[in-house]
Amino acid sequence: MSRVRTSGGTRAAVLMGTAGAVLALAACGSGSSGAAASSAATTPAAPSSSAPAVTSSAAPSTPVRPSSPSKTARPSTTRTTTKPVARPVLVLESDGLGYVVGDAAIRHLPFGSDATAVVTAVGTALGGSLTRNDLPECGQGPRSSAGRAGFSVLLDGTKFVGWTDQGAKGRRLTTADGLGVGSTLRDITAGRPGTTTSEGSVGTEFVDADGFGGILAGASPTSRATLVYAGETCFFR
Repeated sequence: MSRVRTSGGTRAAVLMGTAGAVLALAACGSGSSGAAASSAATTPAAPSSSAPAVTSSAAPSTPVRPSSPSKTARPSTTRTTTKPVARPVLVLESDGLGYVVGDAAIRHLPFGSDATAVVTAVGTALGGSLTRNDLPECGQGPRSSAGRAGFSVLLDGTKFVGWTDQGAKGRRLTTADGLGVGSTLRDITAGRPGTTTSEGSVGTEFVDADGFGGILAGASPTSRATLVYAGETCFFR
């Protein structure tokens, strides 16, 4: 640029030069600012070094498999079976009755025992109550009986004085050595060597030395007992 010699002209030239420089700087600044703004808009800012670093020590989570739906437990089908209590067993004896419960020792109910206790025991063994009957015409005096299913006990007031068994379908009472209704005369005489037989109005009768007796279907060795008894009886001979 040519310098103007006049002072006024020089000042004007200086001012113009200064204004041009300012305009040039403004133009440059405007371009720089636009570039800087564009750079700031497109370049992500680096994280501040003063920000705390977050470090996770936990292992990456493992997906949890959903549990299978619970199944409702089926009700148990196990059945508890209650073993039935065995009935007592009567044992025929020459001097009364035996009464056995399970594996317990035999209980004896001899003649002369309390009638009520005997009736209760016999009813329990035979599975029901006994039927009572008055027997006013027995040869030895008035008596009563209590019986069920072919078996009966003879009572003198409040005392047990005899028993008689005629047998019944589905049950068989015997002595301890296995004698009872259905036994043959051969069996009876073999087990009771002192047994004697006689003929009377009731047929062939047998009795041993201890008082165990009965009535037979005949007099042959194979004839079977149809009735057995011990103690007092109340039938006419």
